[in-house]
Amino acid sequence: MKSFNKYYLGLAVFSAFALTFSAVQDAQAKRYKLKCKGAYQVVDGHLISTPPCQNANLAKVARTYGYKVSARQIINNPNKKGQICAVIGHDIRVSQTCSTYRFGGSGGLHR
Repeated sequence: MKSFNKYYLGLAVFSAFALTFSAVQDAQAKRYKLKCKGAYQVVDGHLISTPPCQNANLAKVARTYGYKVSARQIINNPNKKGQICAVIGHDIRVSQTCSTYRFGGSGGLHR
C-alpha cells in the first residue's frame, strides 16, 4: 500500500474542517431564516444591524484570527464575546459589534 503524502493529507483535513464550519454557518442561518451580509441582516433588500448576524460575523472574523469559535458559543457565552472583542475588536469588520467591549465603549470590559 502506498503511503500518503503528508501535504495532501493535511490539505484534505483542512478542507474538511473548512467545509464543516461553512456548513454550520449555513445551517444556523437557515434555522433562523436569516440572510446575513456581514453583520447586517438583509430584510426586503435593506441592510439592518441585528444581533444574530453580528454574532455570526464576529465568529467568522474571529476564525480568521485563529479562534475556534462558533456563533452559538458567542450567543450563549457573553464572556467569550468579551474576550474575543478585547483582542480583535479593533478590526473594522467587528468594531460596531464590539463597541461595548472595547475601551471607551459604554459598558463591557474595561481596564
